[in-house]
Amino acid sequence: MRNGPSWGKKEAHCEAADKEQGLGECWDHDILDVASRAVIVRVHGPRTAETVQCAMLELKERLAPGHVPGLVTTDEHSPYVEALLVTFGQSHRPARTPGPGAAKKVVLVPASELVYAQIDKQRSASGRVETVEPWLVFGTPAQLEQRLVDSPASSHVNTAFIERANGSDRHRNPRKARKVLSFSKQGAEHRAMSWLVMVLGLFCWVPRTLRQTPAMILGKAGHVLTIGEFLHLRPQGFHPPTWADIRAGNTPFHRSEVPSERLVHWPGKRLIQRSFKHLGVNARGLG
Repeated sequence: MRNGPSWGKKEAHCEAADKEQGLGECWDHDILDVASRAVIVRVHGPRTAETVQCAMLELKERLAPGHVPGLVTTDEHSPYVEALLVTFGQSHRPARTPGPGAAKKVVLVPASELVYAQIDKQRSASGRVETVEPWLVFGTPAQLEQRLVDSPASSHVNTAFIERANGSDRHRNPRKARKVLSFSKQGAEHRAMSWLVMVLGLFCWVPRTLRQTPAMILGKAGHVLTIGEFLHLRPQGFHPPTWADIRAGNTPFHRSEVPSERLVHWPGKRLIQRSFKHLGVNARGLG
């Protein structure tokens, strides 16, 4: 997940009225399967807790019912903690202590099989990374060690794979290059181009260390597709928008990827904070 381009206006030139219209920075919130190097979830939007939660909810929909990710690693962005708890957490009512007083409220706790670690990067005044320190947020050290032993991609906690994917995506898509005039001027065009480049990477690009495309590893393709072959694919149930829909702004790329009705609300419950106090996270309550 990283900073993408801005559209309409660059962030430094945006005023309050411009931000209300959706202008300024847009972030790609990507969730990567490190074994295949495939981006399995992408949500465009501002770098807020709502966008992060929307990405986690989409991940849950793509997984088998009841399945919980074994190991999740991210940077130190605090909304990841809340989003994981809201999406994959479980309700728990602490035991009542002897004596007078009301019963304790229901809290959200991480699932027992979920292991989550963050990479805390300390930067200098110029922005250069000086130290990198992993933090175990959910799970036990023994669980983390076992997940790393079972991992087919890495033996230590890192975010190298998503950073490599970010660099490749920015190289292929000039709209995401930094400090250039090729930034997107329309949100729909930005999202359409972003999805096209991402899917071409899944079917037409072979990571050097894997010698197969991500789609081949996932069983979605039998060979490396050319761009021409990919453009002739017609997924089941696919109906391209008409020119009238495009002119009217009635396409999936014109709609917001973070609708408010998609977010989860937990009335009468609160987050359990003792698991990540060492991160300095000030998670807000839900409900």
